[in-house]
Amino acid sequence: MCSSDLAARIAVTYRTPVILLSDGYLANGSEPWRVPEADALPMIDPAFATGPNHTADDGTPEFWPYLRDPATLARPWAIPGTPGLEHRIGGLEKADGSGNISYDSDNHDRMVRLRQAKVDAIADSIPPLEVDDPDGKARVLVLGWGSTYGPIGAACRDVRAQGGSVAQAHLRHLNPFPANTAEVLRSYDRVIVPEMNLGQRSEEHTSELQSRQYLVCR
Repeated sequence: MCSSDLAARIAVTYRTPVILLSDGYLANGSEPWRVPEADALPMIDPAFATGPNHTADDGTPEFWPYLRDPATLARPWAIPGTPGLEHRIGGLEKADGSGNISYDSDNHDRMVRLRQAKVDAIADSIPPLEVDDPDGKARVLVLGWGSTYGPIGAACRDVRAQGGSVAQAHLRHLNPFPANTAEVLRSYDRVIVPEMNLGQRSEEHTSELQSRQYLVCR
């Protein structure tokens, strides 16, 4: 599955914005890229709401735009203009479930935590973190993300050519991390993160590593 297809699938399934980071060389390069046939891509079904999903206290069926899916915590989507499914949209915070405008502090806290839980749940639907560890004997893992993939891979191959043993892993999902990230990091004695900027990943991985030795190269 290509990155753009997975990004669209996550966005629709979890009803959340997805930022797809790409390399500048893709925009500036002259190599032709084959665009997949649209009919060959797996179907992404938004499962639009088609009727009421809640019953009021007086027994009247109604549509609640914030009645979340228990598995993904995603809200239902109703196509604008669908009779009986009219609801408020906009930037003001809504009450959990009903979607009415809410200024209640407890509701705000609940909505913030629901949104975080929804993003965390995405880890269940993204591929696990893969490790390149040819001989399975490495005790050092070099972890990268973004445009560091090429330089890290070349450095690891150089070390192996000289008789050393080193593993490489590359993060393709940054929030949330793949579900097995902590397990992978804890399985090595030392994790090296070569950073091109200010070491943003170092702060996020500290909780994953616990007592393991950790080195950030900038």
